[in-house]
Amino acid sequence: MTISAQKKYDLTQSPFYMLRSKKKLATILNLSTPADLMALTRLDVPYRKFDAKNKKNTKVRPVQMPCRELYPVHVRMFKLLRRIDLPDYLHSGVTGRSYITNAKAHLRTKKTYTVDIKKFYPSVSRTMVYAFFRDTMKCSEDVAGILANISTCDGHIPTGSSLSQLLAYMACKNMFDELHAASIEAGIVMTCYVDDLTFSGETVTRAWVYGTIKPIISKYGLKSHKDKFFGAGKPKEITGVIVNGDVVRVCNRHHRSIYNLMQNIPETDDTTNLNKIYDELIGRLSSAAQIDDAFKARKLLATRIRRELKALKTGYVECG
Repeated sequence: MTISAQKKYDLTQSPFYMLRSKKKLATILNLSTPADLMALTRLDVPYRKFDAKNKKNTKVRPVQMPCRELYPVHVRMFKLLRRIDLPDYLHSGVTGRSYITNAKAHLRTKKTYTVDIKKFYPSVSRTMVYAFFRDTMKCSEDVAGILANISTCDGHIPTGSSLSQLLAYMACKNMFDELHAASIEAGIVMTCYVDDLTFSGETVTRAWVYGTIKPIISKYGLKSHKDKFFGAGKPKEITGVIVNGDVVRVCNRHHRSIYNLMQNIPETDDTTNLNKIYDELIGRLSSAAQIDDAFKARKLLATRIRRELKALKTGYVECG
């Protein structure tokens, strides 16, 4: 049975809840002995560190990826934490939800405010992760300390682990819950997608944002940026999707990326490069097709051409 098919349970049903034994922790993490567990806390190079550039080569992002010994433990922790039931306002890392459902939650709304948590993963400290396991999961101090040590890098959540997104949310869940409670009290819809927060409703005002939302974020030691206010009746971009009244549209930036890729196709006769262009084009068309059905035909055409290119390269011809 896959994780997505498994029934979600309350946090109190998690194997991490009230965990006080290092031996049991080792077993939960698929390690043979507590000694193997402790060895993970003493690795010489627990993370591989490098800088990753964006596709335009204009911005560098530091990446920390767990090493070979630590990687399966992070995957195991992710799978276990993922079974915990998560609130409806969260749209990232939840089966059946996405950046598109996050945007659609704000259809037919009036005024909208969007904001990001600045440098989210680097800002979620080891102390915050430790507090989550000790205070929320009720682990013993030594177990919470081990879990915090093996899931953080240089004192914060790593940027290149499969565990990072979910653990960062859970370490900050009290803040997100408080933001959500304040939104409900004000009659406002709030959603969260990783570090992107969106608030919509008739009562969204700058006074409410700066008097309620900003102070809550600051109280938890985090900073916000990229604030955007959208007036009633105005198209608004929410997690990369344009929301206009009761419809969603592909944003201009996404349109341009598809157009530019299509323009590059006749300019190359390098088969390897052409395959890469089609791979990226299919990915972008697939994403766009989830928002707008008009892109489905183009995705099917690009997929067929990509398949034919593969057949020419390998000499394999698909029949039927």
